[in-house]
Parts: sequence; C-alpha cells; structure tokens
Amino acid sequence: MTHKERVIAALNHKEPDRVPVDVWGSSSRLCNKLYLEIAEAQGWKELGPVVKASRSGDYVDERVSELVGSDFRHTNAGKPKHFKKYMNDKGFEISEWGYGSKWVNGESVIAYNPLAEAEVSDIEKHTWPDTGDPGRLEGIPEQVKKWHDENEYFITTTSVVSGLMLDLGQFLRGFEQFFMDMYIDPEFAHTLIGKMTDVLIELHVNFLKPIGPYIGWVEFSSDHGMQDRPLLSPEMYRTFLKEPYRRLFNEVRKAAPGAKIWMHCCGSVRELIPDFIDIGIDVLNSLQPKAAGMDSFELKREFGNEIIFHGGLDIQGGINGSVEQAAAEARKRIDAFGPGGGYIFAPSNHYMQDVPLENFFALYLTALEYGRYK
Repeated sequence: MTHKERVIAALNHKEPDRVPVDVWGSSSRLCNKLYLEIAEAQGWKELGPVVKASRSGDYVDERVSELVGSDFRHTNAGKPKHFKKYMNDKGFEISEWGYGSKWVNGESVIAYNPLAEAEVSDIEKHTWPDTGDPGRLEGIPEQVKKWHDENEYFITTTSVVSGLMLDLGQFLRGFEQFFMDMYIDPEFAHTLIGKMTDVLIELHVNFLKPIGPYIGWVEFSSDHGMQDRPLLSPEMYRTFLKEPYRRLFNEVRKAAPGAKIWMHCCGSVRELIPDFIDIGIDVLNSLQPKAAGMDSFELKREFGNEIIFHGGLDIQGGINGSVEQAAAEARKRIDAFGPGGGYIFAPSNHYMQDVPLENFFALYLTALEYGRYK
C-alpha cells in the first residue's frame, strides 16, 4: 500500500497493511530540544524550516517524517503579511486578534484581554484579523499541488488558528469573564461567539479555496477537557458552542469538499464525543488516556464505529520512561484502537522535553512492526 492508500483505508474503518503513523501534525510536533537532538544524531548541517505553527516547537522537517515512516504531509498556514506582532506601552506582545502575551518564567502567557470590559456594541468595533491577508498562503498552493501530483502521501492542513471560539473567547474576554458571560450575560456570549465564528469561517475558506480539492482533512485544535471533567458542562457546550462549530465545519466542507474534519481536544471529553460526532467531526485526536473516562479500550468499544481515533500515546508517563516502557505504550494503544481499522498512530500531544531520543524512535519502530495487520 502507498502511504495515502493506507490512511484512506483506516479512515474507512478498514484494516490496511499496517497502522498509519503521523508526525508534524497540529498535535504531534517535536519540541526544539528533541528535534535538535535528532538533527545532531543524523548529522544534518541545515535545520528544517522554522514554521512557528506551534508554541511547542519551532521546526517542521520532512526528513524526520521519512525516518519514522510517516504517512502524512502537513501544510501550515503562513504568517500574515500585513500584520506583525508589536509591543504595546504596557509591555504586552499584541497578536492579530488583539490579545496580549507576556513572558513569565520562560513561558508565553496571555495577560491582556482587549474585550475584558466590552459591551455587546463593542464587539463589531474590535479590530479583527484580516481574513484575506495573502501571507497565509504564500508558497502553499504550489507545495500542496506538488504533493498531490506525487500521489504518495495523505495531505492535510494543520490548524489555521490555534484554538477555536472556546479558546479565543477566553483570550479576548479573560478566562473567568468568558465563562461568567455564559451564565450572567448570555447575549454577550452568543454575540461574541457568533462574531468569532464568522471570522474563523472567512479565514478557513480563504485559506482553503486554492488547495481544498487536494486536502484529505482539515485540522482544528480546541481543548475542551480538564484532567477530571470537561472544561464546561455538556449542556453549556450545546447551548453556546455546538451549533457555531457545526456552522464552521459545514463551511469548511464546502471549500474542501472531500476533506474530513479532524479535531484535537485534550482532557476528559468522553461526555462530548456524541456531540462531536453529531456536528461532523470525523477524526478525534488527543485521547488522553490518563484523563477521566478516556480509557482507550472503552472508547474504541463505544465509539469505534462512528469516529476515527488519532493519537492516544500517553505523554503523562507512558512515553517518557524507559525504551521498553515506550514500546509497551505503543503496543497498548495499537491493541486498543487498531482492531478493525479506524486508528492512526500518534501522540496525545506534542513530543516534549522529557521524551528521550531513543524513545521517540522506539515508538515508531514498534508501530511499523507491531502495527502490521494479519
């Protein structure tokens, strides 16, 4: 099977020759430390391009994809051409969405919320991103067309925006205030969520117009779970977010008619999975196994006929111990999600600083060998 054929089989709930494997997607990047260790071990004199599509790592390098046998090629939206982050007079780095970040103990944290004291009438007045900025697409149609013509890999676009309405609402309004709005000012919450949805639709449609026919799935990232429960109750999710998400995904499908909808969602989200299926999410990522209710075997039994599973490797201890423990973790997730197809091997989130170099390669070697179907 080709890489592309292998993924398509899994997406159709069929068993390919082996479990497909993924790296460099929206939640399977490498932190700089691990990537630089690989580059040094391989003797690469030139590093891969600095994509800056994730806070977890700067680089994306297809040579790593080749080393681990990845079945994917991911395209990443470029930076806006007509907007550059800037420091305001209070020392916050302002993004194109208007919220501000500050470095605290070596980490970038959001510390300025431009709509914190806004009223409904202020939402339209806010300076929203330029959804037609050509910088996001520079060089991408040519790259995607080349991959498509080679007809070897399954092509996806990673998250055009890091986060969706649930995340951006917290950044713009403030973490506590955004959730309070849903209870004490629902008109404001609905209006803000609706406006963010409009902007996200425009961003995605403009990005996908020239490449949509070549894309196999479109990736979205939005964390809805904590370690022990959903971030907001299923009832609140259905009241405020479910239909806006459905509207976004429906418009994306019009721009990329053959593409699946892929969603990264950390934490305990088992209660929300039926809603995810209902609004058209085809592939669910993270599958954080130590979060409440996220047992891999149970998820496969309950939802395995309705949704594709992507990820699941335990980054909370499973892949950062010994090499033997990492290989055992890989086998466990394949045993859980692999039978009958419908599974793509990947971590539950980015490979971070505590993942040893030898573990990283042991995971994929195990998947390539143990993940073969009879």
